[in-house]
Amino acid sequence: MADEPMTVRHHLEYAGLMAVAATLRALPRPLALEVGAAIGALGWALRVRRRLVLSNLVQALPALSHRERCRLAARAARNFGRVVAEFVRFAGRDRTRLRELVALHGTDCLRAALERGQGAIVVTAHLGSWALYVTALAEAGIPSALLVGKQHNRKVDDFILSIPGEAVHFISKGRASPRDILRSLKDNRAVVMVADQHSGPRGEVAPFLGRPASTLPLPGALAARQGTPIFVLAGHRVTRGTHRVEITPLERPPSGEEATLRHEITVRCNEALGAAILAHPDQYFWYHRRWRGEQG
Repeated sequence: MADEPMTVRHHLEYAGLMAVAATLRALPRPLALEVGAAIGALGWALRVRRRLVLSNLVQALPALSHRERCRLAARAARNFGRVVAEFVRFAGRDRTRLRELVALHGTDCLRAALERGQGAIVVTAHLGSWALYVTALAEAGIPSALLVGKQHNRKVDDFILSIPGEAVHFISKGRASPRDILRSLKDNRAVVMVADQHSGPRGEVAPFLGRPASTLPLPGALAARQGTPIFVLAGHRVTRGTHRVEITPLERPPSGEEATLRHEITVRCNEALGAAILAHPDQYFWYHRRWRGEQG
């Protein structure tokens, strides 16, 4: 697909992003994260996607009162501001501190799976500082690829993809992505897929946080058809500046027909990601329209 032409709005967006990024990189890290949190709080105060966030929280956490959901959403907005600050700072002085900032647990199991030479699938969600965790995985010496969507703003897209550097191989979503994923698996990479967004009419419908949701079908399809091992990566902020990331193997269901296996694997992925989100709901990105009336 050809790049969309740059509009005046695109240029303004990019200029604003560059100004914010330069400021966050120039500040001391603790102050930069607080500035990021303040920007997130401002977005919440200005009611940016507030209705969608609260609707998602009603569906995911119905036992909470409206006031409790508002407080949780405000904390999540501040967390997202910190996530942005951490990500843009990684292109600067924080790159050399990655192992100090992100503690990875469970890499031995993933390395053992890769020793078989068939690659692995790693599913994750927009939890904690998710973009930093994928980069930390690659910087730890695990050959990694990431399935990514394309931004409408070409310059913003280029900026985002430039931050991890050459450590992460990117696979663009689209018709060619299954072929590119298979190539990365053949190259014995850990292919990371952020699997908590709505996947449209071709998705696998499975419960997500208790409600049916169209889910990325690729992890289940590859595991069912090829026996590709699946791991779940979930992290959270331990302090305002450091993170703990757990990488756990997903137990494969008993053998069965391919369609049944694909669905059961998708269900188990959603269960694992859902449990991680519920453990730290104030660190989740609630800004997706995750549920769109699917029936289980």
